[in-house]
Amino acid sequence: MYKLRKTEKGAGLIVGGIPNETTHETEYGIYIPNMLSFLAYGNFTAEVKGLNDFPKANWPPIAVTHLPFQAMVGLGVAMALIGIIFAFLWFRKKEYLFNRKFLLLVALATPFGFLAVEAGWMVTEVGRQPWILYNILRTSDAVSPVPGQVFHLIIFSFTYILLSFAAFWLMKRQIQALEHSEQGGKQ
Repeated sequence: MYKLRKTEKGAGLIVGGIPNETTHETEYGIYIPNMLSFLAYGNFTAEVKGLNDFPKANWPPIAVTHLPFQAMVGLGVAMALIGIIFAFLWFRKKEYLFNRKFLLLVALATPFGFLAVEAGWMVTEVGRQPWILYNILRTSDAVSPVPGQVFHLIIFSFTYILLSFAAFWLMKRQIQALEHSEQGGKQ
């Protein structure tokens, strides 16, 4: 378990882990000494300010920021590794590029980019809370009531659901047309 909420020189980095809001510790993570200072300032002994130097009312939700960040980084590393595997196979063993296992790996990794972007968006939006503009405008002060907001949500949701079904139907029809043309060409 690692506590990283205090300001320190040569701050370590925690890879993975689950933040515990009550004990202020990160459990099950891998601790890399001095790495946070290096990543933040390019110096292994640089001072990194901890959350304890800020009023608790200005802290973002720790777990909701930490976990998507870890997911974003993990998905990015996974995509980079798949890219390295692809490059290796491209230059050394091209026949393995069409191996069922490699193609399955690529198919399973297809949504990784989208998921990493969404996790990054969560980190950005939740991590800046409780501020819209730091030390100028708090989120709670920026919210304005809009009458009829539920109506707009329902209309947009219905529209996107309808578009999803239309896209699915069109793709299915296109695939069936391709299959039909391939069967016709084989006869």
